[in-house]
Amino acid sequence: MNDSNDSPQVPSARADLLSALAWIVFGLAIVIGAWRMDRLTEQGATLYSAPGLVPGLLGAMLVVLGSLLGWRALRSNAVAQLAHNWKLTKEGREAAIRVGIALVLMLTYAVGLVSRTPFWLATLLFVLVFVLLFAAKDRRQGWRGIVTALIIAAATAAVIDIVFEDVFLVRLP
Repeated sequence: MNDSNDSPQVPSARADLLSALAWIVFGLAIVIGAWRMDRLTEQGATLYSAPGLVPGLLGAMLVVLGSLLGWRALRSNAVAQLAHNWKLTKEGREAAIRVGIALVLMLTYAVGLVSRTPFWLATLLFVLVFVLLFAAKDRRQGWRGIVTALIIAAATAAVIDIVFEDVFLVRLP
């Protein structure tokens, strides 16, 4: 008795290719960030004790593994699958729009707010907008939903600020 539900799910070549691209971009971002970190040579740090060494190596490993995943996907005819299956369902389009909105919010936070406003305020604004857009169960909650989102955002900003500044001793922008 072979039930079709018992067979293991095999990821598609298309999913592997898209995942590979995401891992490569993420790994490259880590490598670039690690390379740009202060090497602390003025404090006597060597190449092997530089703060960016481990993150840089991990980022490089993500690039290598993402490349291997992409190579496997390309050998499995992923490009043809992408071209053939690119039609999105209504749910797929809605999900893509949500992902796009989330990316715009994250980039606005990281590039626009963090360097120009106090960290706690940038975090509060980001979390507030994110909760209002994505976590509100009923958009008709009115003031109660806005106040709840504001409490969540304020608590998140305060906890992140306290943990990084007082526990990890990281100076935030």
